[in-house]
Amino acid sequence: MGISIEQANVKAAKREIIEKFFSHTGKSYDQVVNLFTFGIDRLWKQNIIEEIALSFGKTSPKRILDLACGTGILTVLLAERFPDSEIVGVDISPDYLEVAWRKVHKKKIKNISFVLAAAEEFSSPTLFDCVTASYLAKYADLPVLIKNLSGMIKPAGMLLFHDFIYPTPKSYQRLFEGYFKVAPILGRLFYSEWKEVLYELPNVIRETKWVSEIKEALKREKFSSVTTTTLTMEGAALVSARRAQQ
Repeated sequence: MGISIEQANVKAAKREIIEKFFSHTGKSYDQVVNLFTFGIDRLWKQNIIEEIALSFGKTSPKRILDLACGTGILTVLLAERFPDSEIVGVDISPDYLEVAWRKVHKKKIKNISFVLAAAEEFSSPTLFDCVTASYLAKYADLPVLIKNLSGMIKPAGMLLFHDFIYPTPKSYQRLFEGYFKVAPILGRLFYSEWKEVLYELPNVIRETKWVSEIKEALKREKFSSVTTTTLTMEGAALVSARRAQQ
């Protein structure tokens, strides 16, 4: 069964957003994400790593797939925490992967490789023990992505998706709206290449239903132990799941 015209339009719109947001911003990405999240991005990524460490205990996952790895912030942290694991980072942007490669060479990390591909189009004949994704979910075609991943994750393998969400409490919503009135002004002054992103990102976050969509997709593909954790004044969420045992 093919996709509907509406689904195709949604997919095309999300791809357009990705290309617009992440063209020629790779060199300043690390600075911007750290500055505009007040350093909280690093804490969120540490949450992902601690979830993996807690889940696997004394053993390390043999292979970890980091989707939409960008400049390799999470990818490098994974490689450093799990030096015996093979880490594969996948991203759609050559500019971002170039920055990621430079980090790996500078740090002399040996257990990372990178692949240039859209998350939904990546495939691997060798299965992964764990799949991570940070800031991908709101842009992704989640039903397609989760279906593809179900064939690339080992039985009982782990999946973790992290991204922004629009907070539910009114007090947090007011903080969100106030913040995104100021952020574009700062972006225009100090990071002109990010001006459009910072203007449009709040609309993407308000409109995304990625948490409910991914939970539906995980259920459809028979994933189990699906949990959702909200982070930092409900500004982000972490969804984890296990592929069903066979």
